[in-house]
Amino acid sequence: MSVLEIILLSLSLSVDTLVVSLGGSVSLGRVSPGKVLKVSLAFGIMQAMLIFLGWLLGASVASFIHKAAHVIGFVILLYIGGSMVWSALRKSEETVDLRGMKHLLLAAFATSIDALAVGVSLAMSGMETDDALSLTVAVFATTVLASVFGVSCGSLIGCRFGTPARITGGLVLIGIGIRLLF
Repeated sequence: MSVLEIILLSLSLSVDTLVVSLGGSVSLGRVSPGKVLKVSLAFGIMQAMLIFLGWLLGASVASFIHKAAHVIGFVILLYIGGSMVWSALRKSEETVDLRGMKHLLLAAFATSIDALAVGVSLAMSGMETDDALSLTVAVFATTVLASVFGVSCGSLIGCRFGTPARITGGLVLIGIGIRLLF
C-alpha cells in the first residue's frame, strides 16, 4: 500500500470522528485542553485498536478463503463507503453526548466499527504487517487530529463541512475497494 493510499484511507476513516466531535462538542460546554485531549485520545486509540484488530482477524481467515479474499474486501469497502455517502445524503443531524467516560467510549466505538471492517478487508486482500502497522499509526494520528479540530471548533463548522467530508470519505473507501480487485 502506498503512502498516499495510507493517508487517504486514514483520512476517510477519521471523517466520522470529525463529524461526531463537531456535533458532540456542544455537549461538553466550555472546552478545556484536558477535555480536548481526553476526547481525542479516546477516539484515536479506539480507531487504531479496531483497525489493527480487524487486520489481525482478516489475516487469520484470509488463508482459508484466499480465492475470494479480494472480492470480499471490495464488497466490505463498497458497503462502508456507500453507507457513508448515503448517510451524508440523508442529512440526518445527530448530536452525541461526549460527557462522561461511558458516553465517550460508546461514541468512539461506534465511529470505529468501520475501521474494524476495513482492517479485515485489507488483511484479506494481502496487506503486509508493516503496512498494517503504518496504517494503524496513520489512523491514530488522523483520528486524534480530526477530533482535536472537531471538539475545538464545535458545531459552528459542523453544518458546513460534515456532509461533503462524509461523501468524500465514502468515495475514497469505494475507490480503494475497487483498487483491491486489480
